[in-house]
Amino acid sequence: MPEIRVSQLSVYPIKSTTGIHLNHALVEDLGLAFDRRFVVARPDGQFISARSHPQLLQIHSALHSAGLHVKAPGMEALELHYGDFCSEYRALSIWSDNLQGQRCGAEADAWFSEYLDEPLQLLYLGSQSHRQRAEHPDVAAGELSFADGYPLLLLSQASLDDLNQRLINPVRMEQFRPNLVLKGSEAFAEDSWKRIRIGEVLFDVVKPCSRCLLTTMDPNSAQADPEQQPLATLAQYRKGGDAQIYFGQNLVALNRGKISLYDEVEVLEVRPAAIYPDHAPVLHRPESTPQLWQSGELATLECIAVRNETADVKTFSFRLLDALQAPYLPGQFLCVELELDGEPVHRNYTLSSSPSRPDRLAITVKRVAGGRVSNWLNDNLRVGDQLQARAPAGDFHCAAAPQDKLLLLSAGSGITPMLSMLRWMTDLQLDNDIVFMHSAHSEADLIARQELELLAKHHGRCQLIYTLTQANPGDLRSFRGRLDRSMLETVTKLAQRQTYVCGPHPFMEQAKSLLMALGLPESQYFEESFGIREGDRGSAAVVPSKVNVLFDSWDTLVEGNTQLSLLEQAEQAGIAIPFSCRGGFCGSCRVKLESGEVEVLQDAGLSDADKAEGYVLACSCRPKTDLVVTQG
Repeated sequence: MPEIRVSQLSVYPIKSTTGIHLNHALVEDLGLAFDRRFVVARPDGQFISARSHPQLLQIHSALHSAGLHVKAPGMEALELHYGDFCSEYRALSIWSDNLQGQRCGAEADAWFSEYLDEPLQLLYLGSQSHRQRAEHPDVAAGELSFADGYPLLLLSQASLDDLNQRLINPVRMEQFRPNLVLKGSEAFAEDSWKRIRIGEVLFDVVKPCSRCLLTTMDPNSAQADPEQQPLATLAQYRKGGDAQIYFGQNLVALNRGKISLYDEVEVLEVRPAAIYPDHAPVLHRPESTPQLWQSGELATLECIAVRNETADVKTFSFRLLDALQAPYLPGQFLCVELELDGEPVHRNYTLSSSPSRPDRLAITVKRVAGGRVSNWLNDNLRVGDQLQARAPAGDFHCAAAPQDKLLLLSAGSGITPMLSMLRWMTDLQLDNDIVFMHSAHSEADLIARQELELLAKHHGRCQLIYTLTQANPGDLRSFRGRLDRSMLETVTKLAQRQTYVCGPHPFMEQAKSLLMALGLPESQYFEESFGIREGDRGSAAVVPSKVNVLFDSWDTLVEGNTQLSLLEQAEQAGIAIPFSCRGGFCGSCRVKLESGEVEVLQDAGLSDADKAEGYVLACSCRPKTDLVVTQG
């Protein structure tokens, strides 16, 4: 039975406005922290929602430690700081509940009044705001935020997929505004759940959620569907005996705790599911193609083999769980995510396996001094263990139709993408001319030597050349010493070869200089590198200053500094910006700087056109001023 996991985790800080997707959330008595803690109301205290004011759907919020950053079309951004809120409370009505809401201030009231073109006020769920949750026979009494009826809403992806099979025009999950979206279950499996566990928290599934016309509003345009879809279709097969239309389940938390994206959902207790008359025909079935591992998606890998390559290098082979398939190109990497000493860490490892062998994925990992993740993998990962990783990515890869003549040039563990490329080209029986040149300390440090020799023989047109720097090569046919001009001059038709280079920075710099001097066109040179040189960060001591960084595409405002790279500050905030080399060479972490200034440490991975349009590399720049950053 497939595992059921959390695939989306969302809060809606201001009632009826756009949600924020999180990686982690704290569950409180009132629901998820920061969820529905603000509400817009008329001067008489009557709340308003997107049912009557659909423009609310176009308001976006970003969380920060001191409050909210709020923006809307045609409006200057509004900064809300908890410390600036008024001590005054005003009467507030939400449905049949009367309570008190804390005033956020004249500036906030004016902002919402201008945007919605009528007198309004913004109220906060302060310490004197008390609202009792609706009584339920199976759940102890408790308080409620500004949510409609219950603290949390859960919906499965399979249920939405079932609905979309009955619609001409499919709808998005955002139209239903859930806090928790699950994947891995059957459609409407949640109807039969009574108690579940997610992360550290137990939840009671108390009742199905009745739906209204708000579900017909497009979140982007704030326009209602003229045919009242998807509500009209839901009415045909999700209408209860009380004439209410149900889609999703309301939850109440039984304890406080942390839940995270991709946490497993454990069903502890079930009950008979409600039965609804079904008068909504299925218009189209999903294609029976395997589900692909989507870009940026976190999935589970199970280790199925560990092989010692050298004294300090191991290859770990995995199978991909969750009924996924992993399309990738030879040379791409995947991002491994672990929790070490209670701290989340993630590292990229190039896939040494070939996409022509889709049944397994493999990474080849070298033990390095101070290598926190690499050394943990070498010391601890065993067959049967599982870890989390994001889908393969990266721009350093062998093209779908590589040139007839190739040079694969690597040093140390930089051999991993070259292994993937040679395995792929050999499996596909490509009749191309390959020179595979690899540098290592000694004969004992040659990774996958026997397999390389077999692959080269099977391919038929692959020449293997080794250069060993610190030992007598004995009978091994190789060069001695570091890569130099004389070695590359032995490569026939060098200037005609599409060249891939990977290894430590000094090796990379030497290789590129030599290749360019020997006439290799720069358009035929492709490189992948590891890390950033200390010298690239500057020799002078950096005195950090505080700056605000708005990661606009991720709806997150960070109180950052001028010392850490933009990528490091994004990672500390739980923002997953794709990256590869972390040295400014591959371009994987390209983001657009909408405003502000940065100190550029390296930008070799950007084109002149990229730079002119305001793109920077998150791994290789530091903020100098407040920034606004987007995905571009």
